[in-house]
Amino acid sequence: MTIRRLLFTPFLSLALGVALGAPAFAAGGIGDLYVTSDASNVVRAYVGTTGASIGPHASSVAPASGQLAIHFGTTNNRFLVGHFGGGVNEFDATTGAFVKTYNPGGGWMWSALYRPNGNVLATLSNADKVVEFDGVTGAPIGVFANLPALTLPSDMRYGPNGNLYVCGYGNSTVFELHPVTGVILSAWSMPVAGDRCNDVAFMPSGEILVTCMGSNMCHRFGPGPAYPHLGSFAGTGWQRPHGIDLSPVNGHVFIIDGVTAQVHEFDPVTFAELNPAFLATNSLDKIVDLEFRPATLPTEAKPTTWGRIKTLYR
Repeated sequence: MTIRRLLFTPFLSLALGVALGAPAFAAGGIGDLYVTSDASNVVRAYVGTTGASIGPHASSVAPASGQLAIHFGTTNNRFLVGHFGGGVNEFDATTGAFVKTYNPGGGWMWSALYRPNGNVLATLSNADKVVEFDGVTGAPIGVFANLPALTLPSDMRYGPNGNLYVCGYGNSTVFELHPVTGVILSAWSMPVAGDRCNDVAFMPSGEILVTCMGSNMCHRFGPGPAYPHLGSFAGTGWQRPHGIDLSPVNGHVFIIDGVTAQVHEFDPVTFAELNPAFLATNSLDKIVDLEFRPATLPTEAKPTTWGRIKTLYR
């Protein structure tokens, strides 16, 4: 057996990971589920259809610590992980390898996502701002949006209309921002006073779902501009509902609760709880956010010729 082949045997790869003080990378695939932890600072991968553990996928790189939101890029085969401190880490989605840190001297940066132009937006939660970075160099560009005092922006996501929706952990409000200028277009409050908004998701029906601590509910809203409240639902034993995402396989709603340390699965029409413990091999770690890995190009393309690769990048 050659040294090259030996190095890539699962047993030795795991042994090397332990020796270096880092988890062995476990590569998931399209449609698999990735989960962050603010305790272990490890992103873990799970089979998207069964919840079976694939293994640790990526570890936060200092000074980043206290993993929060995770967001994949749809074209660059990378993902971003926000933290309580030390900036935003970027990783290779296939290997889990560290790429770079955005704003390593930054404070509480809950979430980050890729703009359509390739740059990165991140919530600077302790300053009530959304800030922008160059997606190639990581250099700061400036403030994308200023939010009201004590918003404490948490997770965010682009809506079907192309606008950016930012959750307010500190003021029970979701803000809709213009995708180019960052101007606040609308805002609406949660039905329970004092709720701490964590994450937002968009249903094919047009409904908007917002997870909240406080009431420990997921609130349902109709589309804008009025965003009427349509109802709420909760999972078994919820005490800290955090991240939310929709399965690309069956369209079910998946929500993390930090106290049950589980992913809860819900029917996308009735919102009845289908499974209070989707993670079949749960790490019992303190978990925060989740996202299903999307299909990306060109990294997900099948083997091809060098000529075709050059054509794709022209």
